[in-house]
Amino acid sequence: MITKMIQTTVFVNELEEAKKFYTEKLGFCIHTELTFGPGWHYLTVAPHKDSETVIELLQANTAEQKALIGKQAADQVLLMFATNDIEGDYRALKARGVSFHGEPSAVPGGRGVGFEDLDGNQFDLYQAD
Repeated sequence: MITKMIQTTVFVNELEEAKKFYTEKLGFCIHTELTFGPGWHYLTVAPHKDSETVIELLQANTAEQKALIGKQAADQVLLMFATNDIEGDYRALKARGVSFHGEPSAVPGGRGVGFEDLDGNQFDLYQAD
């Protein structure tokens, strides 16, 4: 029986730049960082060290992978992040240079706002009612 989701992968152009963005701008922590050999660097980040689900940041190397950067979910949101203070988080993230697609507004079940990482991967910040 499947019990939970533990990891998802997000393709990025340059791993070190993505690592800086996710840790310095979004405030995520490095969950796991390992090098298994030349060209095989495993890096996961998460909002908190004890998060059950992590994001693997994977540097795109092949033409197929590079074509997916910012388009893994086509023109839709790839991931949604929950917050308990959407207004405060929006202001703090915006002050750190995160690019938003507007301001928090009413959406079904709460308030939300879209944003993107440095490679154009689309995310939502959401606070339930």
